[in-house]
Amino acid sequence: MPSPEIVDRFKNFSTSNVADALGRFHTMTGIHHVNNPGTHLAGVALTVRTAPGDNLMIHKAIDIARPGDVIVVECDGSVGRALIGELMCLTARKNGVAGFVIDGAIRDSNELRRMGYPVFAKGKNPAGPFKEGPGEIYVPISCGGTPVNPGDIVLGDDDGVVVIPQEHAEEIIRRTEDILKYERNYVRDLEAGTLDRSWVDKSLKAKGVQ
Repeated sequence: MPSPEIVDRFKNFSTSNVADALGRFHTMTGIHHVNNPGTHLAGVALTVRTAPGDNLMIHKAIDIARPGDVIVVECDGSVGRALIGELMCLTARKNGVAGFVIDGAIRDSNELRRMGYPVFAKGKNPAGPFKEGPGEIYVPISCGGTPVNPGDIVLGDDDGVVVIPQEHAEEIIRRTEDILKYERNYVRDLEAGTLDRSWVDKSLKAKGVQ
């Protein structure tokens, strides 16, 4: 598992910058937070695969999670029933879970917004779940069309969710810091009136645009 120090470094980054550092891959599609603007989530993936509309294994994941874990759930993208709500989030927060990322639906969205507890999901549905199983924990899953392995770093904000493979975490930190340096220099040159935009015409010419 990545060290807490590595995870803390990502707390200072945006998903957009990290996505660029990842080559514009490893971003989830159609999954956004249900919280107020400015929500930020960073933690280590505790992966769950469950049947659509069933949350038994999510309850077990809450019980075994370590502080700082993010529970990431694959459920075939089904939004037919909510998988978590207020009470589960209260319990998860009490156990130190950093937040949830669910390729499915949630409910009690107003309560979750008031809690300020980071929850990212595909949709909402007032219908509650079943608790029958089957399911798996700590297995490779797909969430929002993106592979997630146990121990990967999960980063979420207003733009969505990005997944950093744990074996590349330190390299992605360096790449992201380089991107931030480039952006600072861009703004500096823009304000100074020295920004070189000649690359646009060079690119168009190379593509044969008249």
